[in-house]
Amino acid sequence: MASEIDSNRIITSLKEWASESEQARLWLSTGKNGAEVSSFVEAQEQLFTDTGLGDELEKRRPVFSDAIDDQLRFFSDMLSNIDSNRTPLEIIHDDRMSEVRAAAQRLLTLIEGSI
Repeated sequence: MASEIDSNRIITSLKEWASESEQARLWLSTGKNGAEVSSFVEAQEQLFTDTGLGDELEKRRPVFSDAIDDQLRFFSDMLSNIDSNRTPLEIIHDDRMSEVRAAAQRLLTLIEGSI
């Protein structure tokens, strides 16, 4: 695994992507009373930018394994095909988000099994 990668943050981010209820809790939050807030775009940034994962995948350096890395690239492509210029509720209920959540769950299982 690439040393620059924060695997714990990747796992935390994938848990958000894997759960419709977590997306609703975070993406629909107003932040009132200190509640956590996130969004589709923030979740993308957390997974691929904040962790350093996106840079490592672009460099084609091994991050987890060839198979996991390929699935992470595919996951990134899946996210880029979702129109983020809509309300959080519209994004959460987008039919393609079911596929995103399933892919995130598969990635979670693979990554947690590899570290």
